[in-house]
Amino acid sequence: MIITVLIIATAVLSLLFFVLRGLGAVRTAAGASELTQQIMPVDLEAFRNLTEPLEEEFLRTRLSAGQFRAIQRERLRASIDYLGGVSHNASILLQLGQLARRSPDERIAEAGRRLTDDALRTRLYSMMAICKLGVRYVFPDAALQPGAVIDRYEQVTEAAVRLGRMQHPDRGGLASRAL
Repeated sequence: MIITVLIIATAVLSLLFFVLRGLGAVRTAAGASELTQQIMPVDLEAFRNLTEPLEEEFLRTRLSAGQFRAIQRERLRASIDYLGGVSHNASILLQLGQLARRSPDERIAEAGRRLTDDALRTRLYSMMAICKLGVRYVFPDAALQPGAVIDRYEQVTEAAVRLGRMQHPDRGGLASRAL
């Protein structure tokens, strides 16, 4: 019972920390070109490999229990780093969407609204996944997966690229060069 309470408290505190951190990032106003320079590269294939259940099962069967826990913690740390990049980039895409929402061109404004919604969801999903992986870090044998954050991130980055191309067709879009 005490372990369950500790896990829940840790997850809630982690989520609160990332929500407050995220709100600070959203309040920072900058131009689109400044924002796209802040985008961090995220290797989605490496991230997929780290979160692949079959890969985890392969390691579990090949390594001793102690070796598996040590390797799994390293993999979880790397996954949390990737999720931090996804969360950071989602906050930037959220700001780009908010800038586009102010456009007098209705198509761009609508694309900005969709990007804002998708980026916010992606940011929330990535923060929840970080909390899940934090629990798995403490208990490496727990069966919590980060969910479909990678797929959601790919969708939101594609939406950002489309918006960038709509806004800047002559330059190929600001966000398309950075993502």
